[in-house]
Parts: sequence; structure tokens; C-alpha cells
Amino acid sequence: MYKAISRILVRGRRSELLRCSVTHRDVVTAEDRSGKPSKVANLKKYWLDKYVNYIKNYERTLEKKFPRTMQVYRVFSVGSKDVYTDVRTCFSTYTSMIKHGNDIMDSFTLKELQLMHTLPKDLRKLLPVFLLSAIPFANYIIFPLAFYFPRYLLTSHYWTLQQKLEFMLYDHKRRLWHNKPLFRCMQTEFGTIKDQKLRMKWQDAIACLGSGTHPSTKDIIACCELFSGPPYSLNALKRKHLKELLAIHGMPVWRPFKRKRLMERGMLILRMDRAIVREGGVKAMSNEAMRWALSFRGVNPANMSLESMRNWLEQWLEVSAIVDTNNISLLLHSPILLAYNHSTNWILIYS
Repeated sequence: MYKAISRILVRGRRSELLRCSVTHRDVVTAEDRSGKPSKVANLKKYWLDKYVNYIKNYERTLEKKFPRTMQVYRVFSVGSKDVYTDVRTCFSTYTSMIKHGNDIMDSFTLKELQLMHTLPKDLRKLLPVFLLSAIPFANYIIFPLAFYFPRYLLTSHYWTLQQKLEFMLYDHKRRLWHNKPLFRCMQTEFGTIKDQKLRMKWQDAIACLGSGTHPSTKDIIACCELFSGPPYSLNALKRKHLKELLAIHGMPVWRPFKRKRLMERGMLILRMDRAIVREGGVKAMSNEAMRWALSFRGVNPANMSLESMRNWLEQWLEVSAIVDTNNISLLLHSPILLAYNHSTNWILIYS
């Protein structure tokens, strides 16, 4: 029985192969018989090559005919891919926090910490654009509006290099206007220091800032005790002092829980500093990451050389190395202590 079934299957397979070979011979063109391609084959090959070349050069053709439209298309295409990548990365970090708790944040990379800070705000800005563009024919209005008002309707994923620099300087300048009022608040509390040794050291630091220079990192570290208790710890700061401190870090001053938000910002900066050291130090950072880090810490990175950016960030990390949760206020005041008289900041304010 088994042999009979095998013979039937073999015969069926042979008949199928014979039919396929006959069909293939029927489809053979005149090129196979005479050695020369037929006119039909030449025509098909011509139009196929023409179509392939058209597809390859389609984007280039559109860019020549509609350069403005293609620029908008490329900006939105690349930006949307970047948003998707950042959302996936940020989602994985939040998933890790849910599984292992907030302590795992100490092991996050600099990129992950930066995304946790910037992406929620970016998504809140992009959400209205995405929702309105889903309405039929609304995208013909929303996308041009977003392209012409990128600072208000789009995020850095969709900005050009020139726009990134321009908007960064605009936001940085607004924060710098609060440096002087915050410095005045720090001067006002000088008389409340009871320890005479600390008072003399802090007087020298304040005098340096008032004379147009900055105290050394050793002098700042020697006064760190002032930021773990009165008068400069977060719990001891007065209302106006808190508002100015929030403002130099670009945080809303009208929201409640000011001290809690400042503590969270200080811990974020501290974790970023430790991530920089853990990932190879300042020299391992890219130029773009270094510029963002300087702007985030109170220095205008425009027109700064690579060496000067590295030197300043290394000074910041030297101060940050002695900071913990008790004296986190020192890190929050460091934009004044290390960057109040920085030349690029003064150029930006008075240009």
C-alpha cells in the first residue's frame, strides 16, 4: 500500500514538472531562439529602466521644483523619527523606575536623564499639533503654522541648527536677568552668618563676585556648610530668594511646592554630574551635549571654545563632587558662584 501511494505521488510530481517546463518553453522570448532581443523585450526594458531611474531621482526632482516644501517634509520626517526614538528610550527608563524604584535613577545615563527632563514638556507641546492634524484637511493648516512658529508649536526635534541656537539664547537670556536679584538676596543674608570663620570666607567669595571675578572652587567648597543649614539651605530660604532661584533655573515661580521642585531639580543636576563622571568625564562628551550641559547650568556656550567649555564644566564637577542631599542648595546656587561674571553671559545680556 505504501509503495503504491509513493508511485502515485512521484508520477504526480513528474507531471507537474513536465507542465512547468512546457509553460516555461512557451514563455521563452525570441531572444532565446534567435539570440537577439525582441522589440517587445527592448520596450519593456526601456520603460522599466526609466521607471527605476524616476523613482531614484524622484526626491531630487521634487527638491528642485519645490525646495521649500521638501525642506518642510524633511524637517517633519526626521523630527518625527527622533521623537519616536526618544519616546521609546524614555518609556524604558520609566518602566525600569516602576520595577526597581527611584534608586535606579542613579545608574541612568546622561542621555536618559536629559530625556526624562525634556521629553514630558516636549510631548505636551506637540500633543495639540498631532491631535489637530488628525482632523481631515486640518494638516494643511497646522503644519504650515507649526513651521512658521516653531518655537511655540514645535520642539527641538524639528528645529534647524540655527533655530536651536537662537531659541537657546532667548531662553538663556531670560534666565540671566534673574542672576543679579538672586545675588542681592545672597548678599542680604550675609549678616545672619554667626560663625566668624565661615563669615570671613564667605565675605571673600561675595567680594570676588562683586568685583567681577569668581571665587575658586576651593573657596566655594570651604563655604559648603552654609548651604546645609541657615542661611542658604532650601528650608531656610525666604520667599523672594526661592522665586529668584527658581527663575535662574527656568522653572515657573507661580506653581506650589517650590522647595520640593528645587530639590528635584538639584537632584537631577547631581545625577547628571555623576553620569558624566561615570561615562568617561568631560572629554568623552560630544560638543552638542557639552553645550546643552553648560546652558542648563547657567553659562552661555555661544562663542566659547571647546577647551574653555571643558575647563568650566570640570570646575562645576569639582564642586558637585562634595554635594549631597543635605547641601543640594550649593549646586542650585552654583550658576551664581561659577557663572555670574562669565563674559559670554554679560555679552548676551547687554548685547
